[in-house]
Amino acid sequence: MKKLLLLLSIVLIAVAPVSAQTNKQIRQAKKEAKKAVKEAKKDGYKMLEVGDLETTIAKHIAKVNAGTAFQIVNTAEGKRSVNMAKTIARNNVLNEHAEAARSLVKGRVTSDMHDITDVQAENFVAAYERLVCAELNGEVRVSYTLYRYNKKKNTYDVKLVCLVDYDSAHKAHLNAIKRAAEQQEVAQKYGTKISEWINEGFVKSVVNQ
Repeated sequence: MKKLLLLLSIVLIAVAPVSAQTNKQIRQAKKEAKKAVKEAKKDGYKMLEVGDLETTIAKHIAKVNAGTAFQIVNTAEGKRSVNMAKTIARNNVLNEHAEAARSLVKGRVTSDMHDITDVQAENFVAAYERLVCAELNGEVRVSYTLYRYNKKKNTYDVKLVCLVDYDSAHKAHLNAIKRAAEQQEVAQKYGTKISEWINEGFVKSVVNQ
């Protein structure tokens, strides 16, 4: 019995800091959410999805602050329908992330892959950028969508706020770069090296650019 009580005490002590940290994150998320709602309303935006905007934003921010996922936001303006704007904004989300990743990969190709031609290098980077969009598409989760109607122009603006899990993004980048290497026939020589690029905190480097 004494051993059981001791074990329970140890567990409670271990869990307490985590709970305190979680509560702190929740409070911070609520504070940031209130500010975000004020800004959205000031700019004339409404949430497309059903639910309370402040609660939705707070949940989104809490997930980002927890460090397991990162945020990607993009917009589409002056479109004839909300659905069209939303589709364009989602494509922008993927393309923006892929372009940021492309610049990092291009730098690594230049510094680490000395034996390939300029044409091979460009084709490899272009293939990677295209493939990572496809790989990442299924991993992008829309947290919420803000929209506003421009009465004078009869058009809509949409701001799409998305979350991507770091682990899922890591796999997407790794698959994309491996497939690009295979397509350009450099996988056998540089496969291990380019896998190391992704494993060296590549995704966080892209996010923090």
